[in-house]
Amino acid sequence: MGAIIGFAFVTVGIGALLSAWAHHADASRALRVLLYIIFGGFSLLVILAGIGALVLSNEMPDAGLSRLGGLALLALGLGLGLPLVPFVRRVLARVMPFDPDSMADMVGLSVLLAITLAFPLLGAGVSDAGGTYGPVQRGELVVQTAIFVLLAFLSVGTFITRDLGAAARRLGLWMPPPRQIGIALALVVVAFIIAGVAGALTQVFQPGLEREIEDRMRSVTQEVTDVPGAILLGLSAGIGEEILFRGAIQPRYGIVFTSLVFTVIHVQYDISLVLVGVFALAIMLGLERKYMGTVAAIITHAVYNTLTLLIQAAV
Repeated sequence: MGAIIGFAFVTVGIGALLSAWAHHADASRALRVLLYIIFGGFSLLVILAGIGALVLSNEMPDAGLSRLGGLALLALGLGLGLPLVPFVRRVLARVMPFDPDSMADMVGLSVLLAITLAFPLLGAGVSDAGGTYGPVQRGELVVQTAIFVLLAFLSVGTFITRDLGAAARRLGLWMPPPRQIGIALALVVVAFIIAGVAGALTQVFQPGLEREIEDRMRSVTQEVTDVPGAILLGLSAGIGEEILFRGAIQPRYGIVFTSLVFTVIHVQYDISLVLVGVFALAIMLGLERKYMGTVAAIITHAVYNTLTLLIQAAV
């Protein structure tokens, strides 16, 4: 638990530093230049490390895994570096609602693009190496939620360009009226239909992988299968993921790209048709956030995850 808390402090600390740096860089040429130097230099080093790993992969004991690691580094470096190019930002800004001249938006795009490109390769590497996902602990869920919420508030410039109230409004955190709460609860049924279709397709076209994913998820959630644990997991995913992804990221980078990032971080599902369902669920939650606010999306996500876990434990 100590390591998790330490990781949380480091992650939030880096997030706070980057947020303050990027938001102030819009008004400071020196900070902008330094931002380009640091991000550009790190991106170049990661790309060179990836190329080196690919070149030397045949000399490694596990050549396939080494090549995968090299590709992951290459993808990470390109993801971090490409948004530094103004032309790339302007092209992407045609299909995403971010400001191509904003340093904060540039840093956010660099981080998100790096995650989108590298995470699938990292997940494949874990699977190829025979890696496992340990059981999630209740304390970890609380810490993860805190990290996501704090990163969300930091990313929108809380106490830098916005006060706390303005940040909450930017994140879509207002209480929906009763009618919208009813719609949010009804959408839980839609979520189950989407997940059911994706699961059925995986069972038909990837039967071995479907069983492997099911066993993995039972192993990951074995410590939280009672009612309090299921509620905690549901609230953790609903609050943390929705405030960060739908609340902070989506208004700046759009529903489709945010849903793509949300999908690729679910590496526990491997490269399977289950991810099609995750993407469809993310699109649905994105539309819910757009028209009813983030709290409505939190309700749908939290109730769906809680019921899924309780049903899984009962079967």
